[in-house]
Amino acid sequence: MNISRAAALLRPAVPQVSVKDRFWTPYLEKIRHKTLPYVLDKFEEIGYVDNFRIVAGLKEGESKGPSFSDGLLLETMRGASDLLAAEYDAALDARLDALIEIIAAASDADPDGFICTKTILNYPDQRWGENGGDIIIAHDLYDHGALVEAGVHHYLATGKTTLLRPAVRAANYICQVIPPLGIVPGHSLPEEAFVKLHCLFRDHTELAAFAMEHGVDADKYLRMAEFWYDERGKKPGSHLPRFSMSYNQNHVPFAEQREALGHSVRATLCYTGASAVVREAGREDYLPALNALWENITKRKMHISGGVGTRHDIEGFDVDYNLPNDAYLETCAGIGLTFFAAEFGLISPKAERFDVFERALCNNILAAIGEDGQHYFYQNPLLSDGSIRRWDWHGCPCCPPMLLKLYGALGTFIYAYSADDLYVNLYIGSECCTDRFDVSQKDGAIKVQTKGTPLTLRLRIPGYAENFALTMDGRTVGYTVEDGYAVLIVESGTLTVSFDTPPKRIAANFAAEADRGMVAVMRGPWLLCAEEIDNGDVDFTVAEDAKLRADGDGAVGLRADGSEFKLIPYYRWCNRENSGRMQVWFHQENMKNKSNLKGELYYDYEKTL
Repeated sequence: MNISRAAALLRPAVPQVSVKDRFWTPYLEKIRHKTLPYVLDKFEEIGYVDNFRIVAGLKEGESKGPSFSDGLLLETMRGASDLLAAEYDAALDARLDALIEIIAAASDADPDGFICTKTILNYPDQRWGENGGDIIIAHDLYDHGALVEAGVHHYLATGKTTLLRPAVRAANYICQVIPPLGIVPGHSLPEEAFVKLHCLFRDHTELAAFAMEHGVDADKYLRMAEFWYDERGKKPGSHLPRFSMSYNQNHVPFAEQREALGHSVRATLCYTGASAVVREAGREDYLPALNALWENITKRKMHISGGVGTRHDIEGFDVDYNLPNDAYLETCAGIGLTFFAAEFGLISPKAERFDVFERALCNNILAAIGEDGQHYFYQNPLLSDGSIRRWDWHGCPCCPPMLLKLYGALGTFIYAYSADDLYVNLYIGSECCTDRFDVSQKDGAIKVQTKGTPLTLRLRIPGYAENFALTMDGRTVGYTVEDGYAVLIVESGTLTVSFDTPPKRIAANFAAEADRGMVAVMRGPWLLCAEEIDNGDVDFTVAEDAKLRADGDGAVGLRADGSEFKLIPYYRWCNRENSGRMQVWFHQENMKNKSNLKGELYYDYEKTL
């Protein structure tokens, strides 16, 4: 595969897409009006904002929270910036301005722009994990990467350089001191952030005067991101025995990596950044690694919910096919997987990227927030004895900021495009306007208006879709299929996309011992589950002829004893006071095992009958 900037796809910017969807629009409104202010209030309440005030000399006190507390606040500000870009809100704009004033003052308090408050207040001689420190624990690069990311997104949302200025100070300092030390991030995130900073100054010529004043070298930021991938495997990242070099994907140079290892959030964000480096720097030597890592995760290490990261002890990946239903499956890891899928899809566009994106989004990620928008799961197991409940806050509140980052930018993942192609990756009601085309979706109708020459329209055919068809004015429209997309040439007009999503039993690869002899039920992208409140016993056996039928947004089927069971979408579990036990995998009467060790991780069981 030959990768160049010209060949890679683009995503529309946040303001170019309006989500107008029956499900997602009210959901995103809840995120905007309930989740975001709740998270910002909590960070103020527990002292994360005060950490910056103390460093800036605006207040006295001791640091609060973990070493990555700065990054969590800044990630939240990135998500808030995208929500602001999607729909202007004067109160949110002012709230961000007030936070930025404090953060900028903390940046100005250090001659280098170093701004990791935990390190400054507790370990001033151990910057970057040196001098007896530990970069995996210290999170200095992660925190500064979150600053860079937030600075870029805030500028794109508002045109203000108030947060971009401390971001550039930190980035310039990192580019000066990190290469001689040979340090790679203990927690990935800065890699993609530095690519974004490079792109910002390359593409936005209105920033030329700012760039000159603040010593910006856009290419330097991209080279810094490349350095972090090429330098892996050369220097231990931690002195603590519980952290192997694979824990933060530091065991070999990135181009040589072939198996997803270590902490699953760090890993998925590492792979996201590597995809961005390929796109912008043309690093084709990373492609074998990215392809192998994608295959390893999605064909051998991903749970049916789109959750990844089985092991509790390292919050990370385990050996192939070890997929227990009490696995860790951290919310942040599922979000990291969607970011990887979307970014990889720009340089290697295949429908399966967004099959995975959608699986994780609609199950592992949606389940992480309760219906009130203010209670969260850190872990997302696939069974519960009834004792698991969402928390209103957590000592490690990393999931809410990541959720805000994903939902703030959700519209940008629906479409992708190049000079000649328009990809529809997600079927979410929306409107997108660029200088090349206008496209909208509503209830299966996709309206396209090109601006100039015709486009090649590529419509994802979901892996779960049955009877996929395209019509225009009641007439069937022909298409070819490439990489899982329906392909046709369009200039203007309205197509109707239709496909069926009946509830169906899904079986796992025979190598996945935990689910051998069992089935789960999916309805389109939605994983379904049984809760005790609806079923009594949830550890039941599904009848050989289950006679599955749709029931609202769930399904009903037959047990082996002839009684009915009722399933609801997995993302809705644990929202009723007495919901009780929960399960997604069920014993199957007269199970017909399909030994497909080299095939798909999950397959349609109905097709084996």
